Amino acid sequence: MIAVITLGVIFLSSIGVNYFEQKAAASNIRSVWDGLWWAVVTIATVGYGDRFPVSLGGRFVAFVLIFFGVGMMSLFTATIASIFVEKKIKEGRGLETVKVKDHVVICGWNQYTEELLAGLTTHGSMGDSPIVLINELSVDELESLRMKYHSFNLKFLRGDYVREDVLRRANIARARFAVIMADTSGGHSQDRTDERTTLAAFTIKYLSPHIKTAAELLDGENRQHLKRANVDEIVVRGEHIGSLLATAVNFPGLPRLISGMLSLGNTNKFWRVEIPRQFVGRTFRDLFLHYREKQHAILIGFLKEKRAMKLEDLLSDNTSVIDTFIREKIRETGKEYYCERDETRIIVNPPDDYTISPEDYAVVLSKAMHGRI
Repeated sequence: MIAVITLGVIFLSSIGVNYFEQKAAASNIRSVWDGLWWAVVTIATVGYGDRFPVSLGGRFVAFVLIFFGVGMMSLFTATIASIFVEKKIKEGRGLETVKVKDHVVICGWNQYTEELLAGLTTHGSMGDSPIVLINELSVDELESLRMKYHSFNLKFLRGDYVREDVLRRANIARARFAVIMADTSGGHSQDRTDERTTLAAFTIKYLSPHIKTAAELLDGENRQHLKRANVDEIVVRGEHIGSLLATAVNFPGLPRLISGMLSLGNTNKFWRVEIPRQFVGRTFRDLFLHYREKQHAILIGFLKEKRAMKLEDLLSDNTSVIDTFIREKIRETGKEYYCERDETRIIVNPPDDYTISPEDYAVVLSKAMHGRI
């Protein structure tokens, strides 16, 4: 509206000044185009001085243009500037819509999320790939993270990741991977953490059925609910503590070895890598020797993925609180829920004559590995 009014003032002024000036003997404004040039130069406060009114009527038009037109032009430029400033403020506070694609979305925040972030960025292979953080941290905490990871392509959204509109602002439909943390930001009750994780998983899969997902649980008994949500990877906090302690008693030193392989930094770690095409149809022994000789890596086994369409009842017949809660939320959508699931089979230390198939991915132990995903 401001732009239209400003253009209207310019055109009316050019017509008006030409009407009065064409009758003046010493006038240098002889056409509407001359008047238009004079009006634009005047309203922009450039003031070349090559065109100017000399008649009384022309000067009156100039007075009106200077008084109203310059003010409208200033208001127009101020409005444009305020739009960009508002956009920058929203982005700084995590309120702007994300427009990236093929990105990783991290939902929630707890004491382990920064280690996850460091594993993806500083010690990972994300490179310039965008990572979107959705949480309810304060503006100061978000700014601290932005400064710490300034060299990486991080985007921040402040809000409750369980809400559909927040996930849409994160462009979840075009994301590559979503990680749901056991959230402690925003002052939410810890008793409902797994419930919120499960609801977020269902919402993400509803908005983007083909996205890969990983989720953290506090209580292993809630694992079944995430499986029904078709979550690809489920991590239960503290699940293997007992086994590691028992290993420390039975086989001293092994827990440190396992911890070293799982820690960040320049250590030997497990990698999932694509198998070179020339090894499809060949044996485990052939590929083992290839990795050992060419990349100084040890082939541990294979992950076999087979994609299949699966249609089943989402919820069981039991009457637990979390089942009832999920059933109500799904019913509110008013839509059927269909999912396509990746069935993954793990093969560790296969026989030497194991034949490699096109669905296999190699699992290797190495400090670094080309082609990891």
